[in-house]
Amino acid sequence: MAGLDILLRRRPPTAWDNFKSSPLLFLAQRTYAWTAPTTLTPAKETIRVVCISDTHNTHHSQPSIPAGDILIHSGDLTQSGTLNELCDALDWLSLQPHPFKIFIAGNHDSSLADPETRAHVITTYPALTYLENSAIELTVRGRTLRVYGSPYTPKHGSWAFQYPRVSPTSYSPHAHPYTEHESTSIWSSVPPLTDILITHGPPFSLLDLGRTGCYALLCALWRVRPRLHVFGHIHAARGVEHITWGRVQRAYEDVCAGKSGWGGMGKLVWWAVVGKARAWLWGGYSLKEGERTTLVNAAAVGGMKDDQMRGAVVVEI
Repeated sequence: MAGLDILLRRRPPTAWDNFKSSPLLFLAQRTYAWTAPTTLTPAKETIRVVCISDTHNTHHSQPSIPAGDILIHSGDLTQSGTLNELCDALDWLSLQPHPFKIFIAGNHDSSLADPETRAHVITTYPALTYLENSAIELTVRGRTLRVYGSPYTPKHGSWAFQYPRVSPTSYSPHAHPYTEHESTSIWSSVPPLTDILITHGPPFSLLDLGRTGCYALLCALWRVRPRLHVFGHIHAARGVEHITWGRVQRAYEDVCAGKSGWGGMGKLVWWAVVGKARAWLWGGYSLKEGERTTLVNAAAVGGMKDDQMRGAVVVEI
């Protein structure tokens, strides 16, 4: 597990580090960032979602949680996964004033893999909603939101809630879920009308680091296209990203996945320029709710020793 721990905690690489590692990926990332939408047409009535993840027993040391309508913790509440650690974290979470408080497990929260512990948590903390490959509907100021949560991440070591990693170059989202890829079975269960998706790990190439995210999860995102996707797991990749589902996005992901080399880079540049030209002719980017997905990596700890307390991330949908 030492390799993954270093990846989770290391400092974000510099631009020069990225270029030396792979000029192709560096140029693809810069081109992709150049196409990012600059404005968003807000909904008439926004819902304030407070996102946090990977507190790893530091919940009492974190900055105060901002106010909001929904509080989401996307896993790794604990460090060693003991029941005592978990209950201490859930005591803290249940005291937050948000009307809706939802959490999932992370790979460190091994006690939640035990059915008796799950039953104990559900009974002991009625103010909290625990999701494990399951969904809930919330009504916030007249708006209904469908929320789905899953703790699973690609396997590395012997942690809880893991499945075998799939290769982007060999994976097919149409593989039979029960005979070819366990990840297909897990992510095919996400309902198509999900508004908020909560996972512990990131999708491949989006707010991850070293392309450690899950390609099967990325394929599920293309199918579901939720309004909001909240996760953590990769501490150094914390941030917020808005993506649109189109040719630029697909071309970028293909380059990152190794499915297209410099020819794919040419496609990415072409569609990026076409998109910019259309935006210029039509007066700039203006996206309505539902035409893009907001992704949040809300990992709360950072630094080589996880000694940075970064608190929650707030978004509106």
